[in-house]
Amino acid sequence: MKKSFFERLYITVLVIFLLFFNSGVLLTALYTYNNAVASAEDICLSEHRYISQAFETDYADKSVTGVQLLMVSYGTFYGEKNIKLRFTRTYNNTVLYSDISDEIPLIDGGSIVNTRIDGKQYIIVSDTICRGSYTLTCVKDVSYLDEELFSLAAAFTAISVTASALLAVILYAVMKKLFSPLEKLRGTTKLISGGDLNARANEKGDDEFSALAKDFNVMAERIGEQMDTLKLNAEQKQQMLDNLAHEMRTPLTSIHGYAEYVYGVDLDPADRMKAMNNIMSESMRLKGISEKLLNSAFIRENGIEKSVFSVDKMLERTRTRFLLKASEGGVRITYIPCDITLNGDETLIELLISNLAENSIRACRGKGEIELGATKEKGIITLYVKDNGIGMTEEQLSHITEPFYRTDKGRARKDGGTGLGLALCKRIADAHGAVLEFESVPSAGTTAYIRFKEENE
Repeated sequence: MKKSFFERLYITVLVIFLLFFNSGVLLTALYTYNNAVASAEDICLSEHRYISQAFETDYADKSVTGVQLLMVSYGTFYGEKNIKLRFTRTYNNTVLYSDISDEIPLIDGGSIVNTRIDGKQYIIVSDTICRGSYTLTCVKDVSYLDEELFSLAAAFTAISVTASALLAVILYAVMKKLFSPLEKLRGTTKLISGGDLNARANEKGDDEFSALAKDFNVMAERIGEQMDTLKLNAEQKQQMLDNLAHEMRTPLTSIHGYAEYVYGVDLDPADRMKAMNNIMSESMRLKGISEKLLNSAFIRENGIEKSVFSVDKMLERTRTRFLLKASEGGVRITYIPCDITLNGDETLIELLISNLAENSIRACRGKGEIELGATKEKGIITLYVKDNGIGMTEEQLSHITEPFYRTDKGRARKDGGTGLGLALCKRIADAHGAVLEFESVPSAGTTAYIRFKEENE
């Protein structure tokens, strides 16, 4: 079974910690043992030095014939103290006295040896005495050091096992506590993945986990916002498709009906012409819908191509284009001359103004005035289209840039409107980084403003 990150980290940290801890315990035990051995060697050296000095003092008071008896007395005395002695003549290594077993080797004078023989440990010290006449070798059984080592090892092992177990428990508790915010964060991610997009992590504290929780919450907020935006876009696209289907069904039904009527009935020229006019009108309506959709798609896919152009000439062309249509409806259209240039896509901005002017002509309903103009203040260029038509309510103003929205659906269809003009106007303004705003009062008229930021000069 695959271990979790917490388990792997816990085991890794525990193994490393125990490795260093037990290595430290082992080194401490060895250090203590080596100190005990060194101390025993120092004691043996001191004892050898003491015996040598005492022997030389006694040797000075004895005749040469009493030396061996002196050696025997020293051997007997110190043998009872667990110190074995060996006296040899220096020049020929003749043993004069020894109570040391033959297994213990002879060593040179001025030496100290720590050796193990038949399972026992001995310290051997050898040096010359009596001005080099004799060599005194002292041997001491220090096997008690092994017992101390075993006792020390047992004690340190007990300490190590107890401490290791205790450390394992403490480390687990500490790491569990430290990982608690991460576990809570993991729980939050499960809630979000399960569909609860409002779930948020606990941000309490000022450590790295708290910072991670804050960043996670910011990310969750942004994802939630993007989800809401995507949902809204999907709903808007679906609504647009539904509206498009509805808008296309009406003229297609009319075209099909009149076509069947013309095809199946013997009509007089006047009725035939009336039917053909209706077919032509609905066909132009379908063409208008397709053109506006294509223009909107073109802006979305290809962007805009900016150039500096004269706003005055553009407004004059727009007024000239709509003079006939406005006069037929009893509407007077004017423009205010200006000396302003604008950096943008001239064709698209002219299309924007034309759509606004066309809407104003419909809003005037056979009477009224329309004014086209532009102003520049503090580096901000504002184009406007003003009419004194039927105006709109606040509710209507909040929806007028939505695709296929109409303030008066029956009237708009009769006038040939598609419901896409203002949606296209907003897309053109957005592509230029401009703001499209409307001010309107019912029965008093509407003014549309397109405000271009300073960098668009």
